[in-house]
Amino acid sequence: EEVEVAPPQAMEVRVKILFTSLCHTDVYFWEAKGQTPMFPRIFGHEAGGIVESVGEGVTELAPGDHVLPVFTGECKECPHCKSAESNMCDLLRINTDRGVMIGDGKSRFSIDGKPIYHFVGTSTFSEYTVMHVGCVAKINPEAPLDKVCVLSCGISTGKLIS
Repeated sequence: EEVEVAPPQAMEVRVKILFTSLCHTDVYFWEAKGQTPMFPRIFGHEAGGIVESVGEGVTELAPGDHVLPVFTGECKECPHCKSAESNMCDLLRINTDRGVMIGDGKSRFSIDGKPIYHFVGTSTFSEYTVMHVGCVAKINPEAPLDKVCVLSCGISTGKLIS
């Protein structure tokens, strides 16, 4: 189905998703277990892609950069981000009920003008997605995106199994 993906706003990045992976968390929320259902919604949070465009104020990323989404993002300003003992950002910590962008409370996805909700700030089951810049990690362009895409979940949660 054709989904319109709006341009990134301030402190946001639009990414072309080249590889994505399915995690049990996507299935769990798709089945609406243990949470308030929020549909229609674009799931996905393990992926690799290339920055397509950046919004105002984004200086650390540029079109063409290879990136991984990070659903446990960091604003780099709050007490948790500045602490060496926590990565649970006050602004960007995982929020399964948000469904919209932090900056303006709106979705960047729509069909026929009707909004489609985001999932954990990443929504990687889409050819393009828009994320807060703090939820995007720049990686070495030599890293194979089809292999490293799973690192965007397994490493950040500590659940990667060798």
